[in-house]
Amino acid sequence: MRKAADRVAAGLAAALITTLTVTLPASPAAAGEPVQSPDKGLVFYSSYPTEVVGRQATPDGVCRPVPAEATWVLPWSGGFRSVPGYRTADCTGPGYELNNFHSWPEGRYLSYRAS
Repeated sequence: MRKAADRVAAGLAAALITTLTVTLPASPAAAGEPVQSPDKGLVFYSSYPTEVVGRQATPDGVCRPVPAEATWVLPWSGGFRSVPGYRTADCTGPGYELNNFHSWPEGRYLSYRAS
């Protein structure tokens, strides 16, 4: 009985994935780079689908815009210690650490400073 239920569940999952792949419209983020592992530098990712939407090779302390489609960031290499995100375009106000593997709603952070 258990094997039959597993087969039915697997079949339904495959049908759902096929249906979603055919019926979901293309997202503007679909033009981004595919995910690489391991990658290099500080890499910003979108949430649908998970694609690269921005990069920074090394930390420099300069205020930069967060890519509009970014919903999470991961420092692969380059010595990034702190990456605070700001809700303003000029890195003013309180900064919220983005460099601790969490996600945020698209557009929440407008700028960041990597050191």
